Amino acid sequence: VIYEFPGDCSYLLAGDCNHHSFTLLGDFQNGKRTGITLFLGDVFELHLSADGQLSQGGKRLSLPYASHAVFVGSELGFYKLWSEEFGFAVTIDNAANIAVTMTKIHSNRTCGLCGNFNAIPSDEYTAQEGFLTEDSYDFANSWAVKGADQACRRVSDPTQSCNSTKGTAVLSSCSVLQTSSLFLHCSHLVSPDAFLSLCQAEACYCDQKNPEDCSCPFLLEYVRTCRSHGVLLHGWVEESQCFPKCPIGMQYSECTKPCSTTCHSLNIQEVCKEECVDGCTCPTGKVLDGNRCVEVSQCSCTHMGRHFPPGSTISQDCNTCVCRHGSWECTNEGCPGETRVQHHFQACC
Repeated sequence: VIYEFPGDCSYLLAGDCNHHSFTLLGDFQNGKRTGITLFLGDVFELHLSADGQLSQGGKRLSLPYASHAVFVGSELGFYKLWSEEFGFAVTIDNAANIAVTMTKIHSNRTCGLCGNFNAIPSDEYTAQEGFLTEDSYDFANSWAVKGADQACRRVSDPTQSCNSTKGTAVLSSCSVLQTSSLFLHCSHLVSPDAFLSLCQAEACYCDQKNPEDCSCPFLLEYVRTCRSHGVLLHGWVEESQCFPKCPIGMQYSECTKPCSTTCHSLNIQEVCKEECVDGCTCPTGKVLDGNRCVEVSQCSCTHMGRHFPPGSTISQDCNTCVCRHGSWECTNEGCPGETRVQHHFQACC
């Protein structure tokens, strides 16, 4: 089920609605996605902003992060928060799009903006109060989560018509979904109608300098949906003039390995479960070191949670270790034997 909702509050995206073991909130401001807030039970809380800032209780944390069976990191230009134990994964891309995936164990157990996961589209708009509605705005507004210091305004369905030059340019950009032979390769599996309607609606209140910034997120989601159905739309970037943004030094790829090569994965035999995903990658010959692409020879190393530049040395178990190519190369010497000295005391009365 596809619908549009320019939220202005925190909303329940998805969660375990039977046992409340975890809750995923989507944070929005004036229709823009600003981040994700995760709750595990009633105690543990994490917040991941759209620009990758991670915090807990107002205290900033560093990436990558692992605690309470929850992992947070960045790969392929996405910020990712996931937990195998709780069966969910959340990604935020550079356009601040938020994607939530769940394992089948949560079938018919979830609620919120992402629905109840029961494979029945007709009851997807079930409001928090339990009633079924045909209005996506009534449905979405019902899942607002008001904090103690937060007042949420009810969002209304915009009614304005498009008559600006910018709106016309956005409409033209959206039209490739039904006019381009490249996009039509997927139409027999994924109808472009809903994506086209949302893209056209965005033209009414697009406030970006470039019209493509308004239409491209919808085209990108259509491409990703097609890929999930086994259809790769090679060349869609050039066809639509949509060039997804990537961090400085990285480049966008329509099809790349989901397991990005980093300095710290060079010596790990990682098995990638998916054949191809889109995302930001380092140029050929370079690998990701934190948030920048470097030559392998310039890879840093980590020890006890700290980062060390290449060439750094540390002492470990009576050996000297040098940081080379992202890993520690250590001497192999045993520690000197320990000498025990016994003192005998004699008491005199």
